[in-house]
Amino acid sequence: MQSCLLSLVLIAVVAESANAGGEDALAPCEAVAAHVKSVAADPRVFERQRALDYEALLAPIIRLPPPELADADLWAKAMQLLGSDHGLVVEVQHVDGPVWRAVQVAGTANCQTEQFFSVRPDGELSAIDKPAIFGDLCWRSYRQIGRIGEQPALIEQEVREHPLLGLDVEITPWTSGERATCQVTIRFNDAFHVTERFCKDGLLCRAAEPLAPKLAEALARAADGSTLPIVAPPPPDTARALAARLHDVKESIESDHLGYTMLPTFGAKPRTEYATYAGNHQVALVETAGKTLIARVGIGGVGWREMGDYLIAFYADDMHGLDPVASFVVERQNTGLQMVTTSVPQPYVNAR
Repeated sequence: MQSCLLSLVLIAVVAESANAGGEDALAPCEAVAAHVKSVAADPRVFERQRALDYEALLAPIIRLPPPELADADLWAKAMQLLGSDHGLVVEVQHVDGPVWRAVQVAGTANCQTEQFFSVRPDGELSAIDKPAIFGDLCWRSYRQIGRIGEQPALIEQEVREHPLLGLDVEITPWTSGERATCQVTIRFNDAFHVTERFCKDGLLCRAAEPLAPKLAEALARAADGSTLPIVAPPPPDTARALAARLHDVKESIESDHLGYTMLPTFGAKPRTEYATYAGNHQVALVETAGKTLIARVGIGGVGWREMGDYLIAFYADDMHGLDPVASFVVERQNTGLQMVTTSVPQPYVNAR
């Protein structure tokens, strides 16, 4: 009940701010930040939440109802304006008044392409400049039509995984005047736990198990999500002697066809949803139980898409091939809110 009352108060604050025009561009995001802190004060929120599911934190102050879609005639005109291939997924969504948004989704990354337009009194369409975006609108970056309080708004969200779990939310209230955007930056604490273990060599398996969550966390903490810092390094002489071999292993792994590298489970059936390494996985030398092993560290998924738990495999190397001796599934669990901040974001610039 307390959370609902707070949300109603915040919704009123947001609506009042929106009606005031551009006088306080941060006000909608400050209200959302206060709401998130209130909801996150209950630890049960995170017990029920999967790592990348943040809807419970943002509702009801941010509402993302199903968009009102155009009729067939308007949809056909919008398709022409967008220049869309009929084979692509397209929606024509009402924003406010005469303003609509046509969006197509294409490619394996589900990239969005937008066109905003208004419907003239004669029924024809006039293109409107697209509002700035703050992510590439691909994969886990997307924009939707929603409402902040009672105000129509563009809600853009970018899910973050490195170095912390989190979410960036950009809010652009749709008004007749200036469309100022503010950002809510939300970051979470997390913990890494072994949930499944598969052993060929019981002694090495028990010795390597404590390293599995450390390796998963090391990969997660990399700002780019692809650099694996050194964990449990072997003696320098051993590392130098095996440097060339590790390089060969890296090249071999990088040449693997995406989506076809399975976690070795020695005949057992894993419970994790994705037991196949996604595109980005790293290797490193580790020392455990007096032996130097090669560790493969990555995330389960389909092709290049990382969607599952961390997958950690340990290999002995006889110089003729990699011999798997143990593997682990590591879960990354959201353990609670670390911080919430608000700011005025910079528009996205594609550096590629």
